[in-house]
Amino acid sequence: MALEQEIWSKDIQENLYQNNLFMNKSTDHSAWVVFKTVHVPQAGAKPTVQKNRAVLPATISQRTDSELTYSLNQYTTDPMLVTNLEDLQISYSKRMSVISNMVDTIGDVVSNQTLYAWAPSGASRQVRTTGSADGLVLAGGATGTRKAITLNDIASARAILDNDNVQMDGRVLLMTSAEYNSHFLAIANVQQAYAYGSPTLPSGVVNKVFGFDIMLRPNVLVYDNTGTPVIKAVSADGTVTTTATTDNAACIAFHPKYVATALGSITSYYKENDPTFYGSVFSAEIMHGASKLRTDQKGIVAIIQTWVS
Repeated sequence: MALEQEIWSKDIQENLYQNNLFMNKSTDHSAWVVFKTVHVPQAGAKPTVQKNRAVLPATISQRTDSELTYSLNQYTTDPMLVTNLEDLQISYSKRMSVISNMVDTIGDVVSNQTLYAWAPSGASRQVRTTGSADGLVLAGGATGTRKAITLNDIASARAILDNDNVQMDGRVLLMTSAEYNSHFLAIANVQQAYAYGSPTLPSGVVNKVFGFDIMLRPNVLVYDNTGTPVIKAVSADGTVTTTATTDNAACIAFHPKYVATALGSITSYYKENDPTFYGSVFSAEIMHGASKLRTDQKGIVAIIQTWVS
């Protein structure tokens, strides 16, 4: 019995974001994919409104619409040797046992690339941490001490989104697990809230503060230590290309209406019963893209560590 590629592709799609649930907190542009590019219509300027109009006829205007476009990236896995293809085709648990590492790895890469595509730039989109300095939370390759995140820092990020006129419901604050465990949970008011119980929700939300749903992952963003921090460049696997001891880790606050992801084709490849490998070889290809939805970067804020030493 030949392996049904569609079954494996469906398994990959269903589990791609399993360990990165924040990816579901975005605008889905998958329906707008044309070949390798996302094309999303953008409405033009709103009409003006006058109170008690005195001059007639009113001036006629025409709305000029535009288009947001961004490209999908190709992600391919290294081939994997699998056996008992007929059993794997029938049993979901056996298939997932074989491809779980593949799905986890490619999911992390896609998620890393997504965050760096969303990362805001410029001082108006950044908040610097103001807490006590320690060396508990550092970006990869960084040394020394950084100021911890505080409730005031989160309130500052909230104020920027408020000024952007971003709706309150649905805002997300994505933090590193280290920042959350070492700094956020150490805040006195947060400790008091936890005394009354704060269960993790199935959506991946671990807490709420100032209207933000807090979500966690091991790594979020890394900026350099220039006057106005610049997002670090990342390699194909989504990790920082060149680390520096003065790098600063960052959280990202956003609303799903201002960030987007697009999942294109998922293709499974296999070579069945290869006599040179005494089994069958399987690999996968995923087309995926991500983008900010506004050129002014409204709806997105980075909370970046402040370097101390």
